[in-house]
Amino acid sequence: MMNTKITLAIATLLALSGCAVKNLAADTLTIKVIPPANYTASEPIHVVGSFNEWALDGEKAYELKTENGTLSATIPVTEKNVFFTLVKNKNWQWMPANEMAKSQCIYLHQNTGGAAKINVHIPLWTGDKPLTKAAPSLSGNIVQHKDFTLPQFARSSDIHVYLPKSYQLNAKKTYPVLYMLDGQNIFDAHSAHSDEWRIDEQLEELTTKGTLAEIIVVAVPNSAQRWAEYNPWDFKDRDGKASKGQGELTIRAIKDTLKPFIDSNYRTDPQPAATGLAGSSLGGLMAIYAALEHSDTFGFTAAFSPALAIEDMDGKNVLFEAIKKHKNSGNSKVYFDIGQMEYGNYDQIEQLNSLLLKQGFKPENLKLVKDDLGRHCEVDWSRRFPAALEWLLAGI
Repeated sequence: MMNTKITLAIATLLALSGCAVKNLAADTLTIKVIPPANYTASEPIHVVGSFNEWALDGEKAYELKTENGTLSATIPVTEKNVFFTLVKNKNWQWMPANEMAKSQCIYLHQNTGGAAKINVHIPLWTGDKPLTKAAPSLSGNIVQHKDFTLPQFARSSDIHVYLPKSYQLNAKKTYPVLYMLDGQNIFDAHSAHSDEWRIDEQLEELTTKGTLAEIIVVAVPNSAQRWAEYNPWDFKDRDGKASKGQGELTIRAIKDTLKPFIDSNYRTDPQPAATGLAGSSLGGLMAIYAALEHSDTFGFTAAFSPALAIEDMDGKNVLFEAIKKHKNSGNSKVYFDIGQMEYGNYDQIEQLNSLLLKQGFKPENLKLVKDDLGRHCEVDWSRRFPAALEWLLAGI
């Protein structure tokens, strides 16, 4: 199945594209593609992106052509930043993947004018059989708790806990804790669905330099029911059917089961001001929900590219409607960000910011970051993570 985060990003782009600024002279970009070794000419490959409203059909569609044994397409460039990807057989299930068959981030070309060229090598398509396995990439002191029971869902999950460098050196020191959703993508390339966040490598480097405070990070993986477990409110699913959100159970699993275990077994600062929750896409939606409804536990939250297009059966935005009805803003610090290409503009993230302010969140407790180069993928969330955490931990 296609990565749900990529599905959400593409669906949003298809619905909200056409908002790019077009103030540059008409330039071109030639994309030359080396397809997988088993590629056959009967398999059409299209380049889609912000330049053509992500169209696979009609006059705006661009199919790669073979010339002198090379697959290529030349597209018009009227934007400063061009985002694009490739699709095989006009099927969004078939997009570029690496040798491990893990999906890749959408490509970015920064236009400097004139006729530009870019070479793209596609080892595999998403859904292909991997050519090799990703090697484990854990760094630092990471403890695994296999098959940790979550009674709220009558199942278990493998929980990974990153401990700071000084943890073994100072037996009296306590640390703030950040719980991160989609935990399989946080530390390890082997378990990551696509790219990993490299949180362990970043913390090892930045805390050694003294540019970031030390913190314990608990990676909480999702299940196959991610869409329900990371939706706090009842919602319309991708097939247009009514679905029951189980996000409250996910928060309860962390709040009532996992957090007490972590606080009992590690030297944590258990106070709300030192306890955070972070997630991306639907996980970002969960982070905002935690700030709204569970500020008694989570004093800071981080929502990377939160899902802002989830609707109920009446077509209303579930997040915005929940904020409007919310009575108590709490005191949580909330970091949230978005890439411009994800929704075509910043209108929705600005609306989110306005609603939170209107409902009583203090301006100094909100941090909105707009990333003109941001895409909906782990590579860019990882890039924005250090600055987000630095702001969230200030004063703790």
